[in-house]
Amino acid sequence: MNRESERYRIGFFHCLSWLALGSALLWFAQSTRAQSLFKPFSADQVHTVNKKTTTGKVQAIENAVRIESENKGKKSITITRFDRNVTWSVMPDQKMYMEIPFPGIGEMASTIKGATVKRDSLGSEQVGAYHCDKSRVETTYEGKVYVSIEWAAKELDGFVVKKADEKGSWSTEYQNVQLGPQDPSLFEIPAGYQKLSLGGLFHRPNQ
Repeated sequence: MNRESERYRIGFFHCLSWLALGSALLWFAQSTRAQSLFKPFSADQVHTVNKKTTTGKVQAIENAVRIESENKGKKSITITRFDRNVTWSVMPDQKMYMEIPFPGIGEMASTIKGATVKRDSLGSEQVGAYHCDKSRVETTYEGKVYVSIEWAAKELDGFVVKKADEKGSWSTEYQNVQLGPQDPSLFEIPAGYQKLSLGGLFHRPNQ
């Protein structure tokens, strides 16, 4: 019993780490370019924070994003549905998921509309397989200034394949980008999965 509880606990916290990564992806895609909220696409994602790198598979449709990863043989999936204001942390090994409320996209859109954006060209630079226009982006909102560096791929009609903090504390890069429609079923909870509540986090669910 203790071993089972520990297994669920580890799986849960691993998914939470990918929720944090999903939030980073959201901020990345919800930049001032907004990428039309998302252009439908799939890609390999490389995310680095404080020199720690995590990788995963990301897929997006216009109103949702899915990140899939594997760590020490444990698979986890994070699905954020902006149209439903929710994030699902899915644990395939346990056939379970957790639901976390997420701010509505309307609220985020108003934030973007209320921002003042300044772009300065930094020339051209290669990022992986892509020839990119590099820019310094300074966004001012409610008196706060946010600065990032963006690389927009010429081969992908300006799709941002990399975004990074100006000071180098974090970066997110997309590789092997494929623009185009994605299977809508990838952005739903799989049939037969059981919802995990916080109250039952450290207990094995009833069968």
